[in-house]
Amino acid sequence: MDRFEFQLAMLQKGAEELEKKIANFSTILQQLKTAAITIWVALIGWAFASKIDALVPLGYIIIFGFWFLEATYWKVQLYYMQRTHALTEFLNNESALDESFNSRSIPSGLVHPLGSLKTLKMPSLWRALCAPSIYIFYTFLLAVNSIVWLITFKTAL
Repeated sequence: MDRFEFQLAMLQKGAEELEKKIANFSTILQQLKTAAITIWVALIGWAFASKIDALVPLGYIIIFGFWFLEATYWKVQLYYMQRTHALTEFLNNESALDESFNSRSIPSGLVHPLGSLKTLKMPSLWRALCAPSIYIFYTFLLAVNSIVWLITFKTAL
């Protein structure tokens, strides 16, 4: 096996590895949402069962904590998705592919192990916090927590 064939094999391995990583992060993100809602509901249930209204504001800490945690994982997943996009662009660029086969060399950063591409940077935390797949869920939880808190104020009066 010559160097170019080795690079091709590593390119394929890298593409498979990216696919696995993205799928694993999707699973983690779903599990974080499940854990957030489970812990939040348990807290609200505990607050009503024990009649300790001061527990309801702790829901905000749970919501913001999981929001931050999910955004952190999401930005890493987005980075891997950008890497997949760069790999796909290379494979769909006929002239770049022809040049690669003629020179018998794959451009740096596209083969496994998954080193960083100089053109890609990690997305910002702010971008991750504002991603619709994240902020809609947690904004909804914040709104429900606020309504529950208002209800506890009203019943206390």
